[in-house]
Amino acid sequence: MNHLLLELADTRQTYRKLLNLYWMTILLTIFLEYAIHGKEASALSSSNFIGSLTLHGFTLALVTGAVEILYRYRKMQNDWLLTLTGIIYASTIIWMNPQIGIVPAIFIFPILTSVLSFNKNRILAAFALILVTFAALYSASPELRVTMQPIHTIGILFLYTGVTVIALAITSSGIELLDNLKHATEAKQELLVKNILMDKLAKMDALTDMYNHKTFHEYLDKLIEQHERNLLPLQLALLDIDNFKKINDTYGHWVGDIILMRVAGIIKETVTPHDFVARYGGEEFAVVFTEKSMDEAHRLVEQIRQRLSVTIHPELDSQAATISIGLQGYEEGLRKEGLFKGADASLYEAKRCGKNRTVAKAATISNHVGA
Repeated sequence: MNHLLLELADTRQTYRKLLNLYWMTILLTIFLEYAIHGKEASALSSSNFIGSLTLHGFTLALVTGAVEILYRYRKMQNDWLLTLTGIIYASTIIWMNPQIGIVPAIFIFPILTSVLSFNKNRILAAFALILVTFAALYSASPELRVTMQPIHTIGILFLYTGVTVIALAITSSGIELLDNLKHATEAKQELLVKNILMDKLAKMDALTDMYNHKTFHEYLDKLIEQHERNLLPLQLALLDIDNFKKINDTYGHWVGDIILMRVAGIIKETVTPHDFVARYGGEEFAVVFTEKSMDEAHRLVEQIRQRLSVTIHPELDSQAATISIGLQGYEEGLRKEGLFKGADASLYEAKRCGKNRTVAKAATISNHVGA
């Protein structure tokens, strides 16, 4: 039986309901037996009847109590316990009422209980146990033998067999339905995973595992909208690898790809989870800083620049690949175009002033910070 069927068959809610049903059956059994036999008992046999009825109720309560304790304190849910408890219930009721011909039909109850296991072997085992138990009761109770004429016995056996066949059919249909549900769920999960992967491929740059140009602009639009509405701090940094064309021309594009990946890795390691990084295009990267002051954003881009300035690349004959950075803080009404224009102008100034430096546009920060 697969995991999905086990989950369905052993749910605590279903188990709890069956235990409640057993407890109610005890009360109902005692009430019905008293209603049926209480008036027939003579004054002399009244005490014997009450004693038998009490013993019957105590036996049923003892069996159910044991299952209740295992369930409540040991967290044990076992289909066999429910089936055996049902057989005990039916056996005691038949033993107490052998003169009522229809009473042996109560053995269908444990067969139906075994359906909850969704296990054909368990249903057949319950059927076999019921046949053995019925034969034992039939042999031990003269009153039952008198009540159960051959035609009645054959009818009861047909009833047990018919209910078992129905239980097996229900189980087969249930297993088929749950297997179909499982396959449909797995197919849906596979489709969901494929959609997630396709969505990621559409948003990510394959080489650097950063967000791509298109996704960056979509995200920035939303951040600027939030800033205009809530006046949240926002800064944009544009980072460009110095002399990258020379790297490609001298060492090859495959070396250029290695440098891009290493630069991207250092950027991602340095920024915080609240920041958004993207490969803006070619050798240029963009970082949007959120929940930070201009000074904090500046310290982070300087950490990136300084780390790269001392990172030696064996592919570049043990030289470093430096970057220039333009940093622009967002001000109300600046709009995305103004933000980019300011960051790009700062980046251009950093390049013009010798490269490997950060130029930031903010009143509290010096505009030129060199290596």
